[in-house]
Amino acid sequence: MTTIFINGLGLIGSSIARIIRKSAPAARILGNDINKKNIDFLLEHKIINEAINFEGGSEQADVIILASPVNSIIEDINKLSNLQLKSSVIVTDVGSSKVNILQAANQLVDKGIAFIGGHPIAGSHLTGSENGSIEMLANHTYFLVNHNGSDQQVNMIKELLKSGNLHFKEVSADKHDQIVSTISHLPHFITYALTLTVNDSLRDIYATDINMGNGLLDSTRIAKSNPDVWSDILTSNSDNLLDQIDAFEKQLDALKEAIIDKKPDELRQSIADANDDRNGWENSAK
Repeated sequence: MTTIFINGLGLIGSSIARIIRKSAPAARILGNDINKKNIDFLLEHKIINEAINFEGGSEQADVIILASPVNSIIEDINKLSNLQLKSSVIVTDVGSSKVNILQAANQLVDKGIAFIGGHPIAGSHLTGSENGSIEMLANHTYFLVNHNGSDQQVNMIKELLKSGNLHFKEVSADKHDQIVSTISHLPHFITYALTLTVNDSLRDIYATDINMGNGLLDSTRIAKSNPDVWSDILTSNSDNLLDQIDAFEKQLDALKEAIIDKKPDELRQSIADANDDRNGWENSAK
């Protein structure tokens, strides 16, 4: 019987637990979380078999999945390096930046422990195990950043997650962090800035009691994401994110100049290009 230990049973960790429960019904899934409600929910619905502390779960596990925020994952790796783990254990994670996590994992690799980084490109502004689901991750990219695992160990991770209908993509840590700074971190950063700008502007003109249109609500939905999680994420991949902010500012300046110079044809072309790009994203996802 394969024993899986998941540390962090919030939105993503609980979704991973659901996937593994479906992929490997006979697996023994152990879980730990600082929020007892997350544990109780998963025990009640028989998604995990047992609640256990970090040390006990790690030392029993054949596969360890670190599903807490990025900075906590690094702390967890430091803890693992001082525990008596199974020599054949596979350690993986779901953190949204990889260079810093794989650097921390060197201390495990030096001891012969396999580390295979992971990251599903999906999520929600909702939190907690009750809001996790298999469907939330289905048909989304799941990055695998293999540090030192064998092909067999990588395939084991894929097999445990097979019921999630994930699109696995193996990349380097550097490439992963560049990609997610573009498709995830920058949009979140912009959304926070947009939300704060709109709110401050409305406050200045005494219009804070109006009902917002769907366009604004749709555009700013991810501003409702977890502040603790996302402050960690944005600072953990800061160099790549700053590059993307610079690129965004150039686009913003070009659009601004078209408005200053009153050039509707230029604006129309930029909007048309954005329209085509956005439609292309949807078509490629089908």
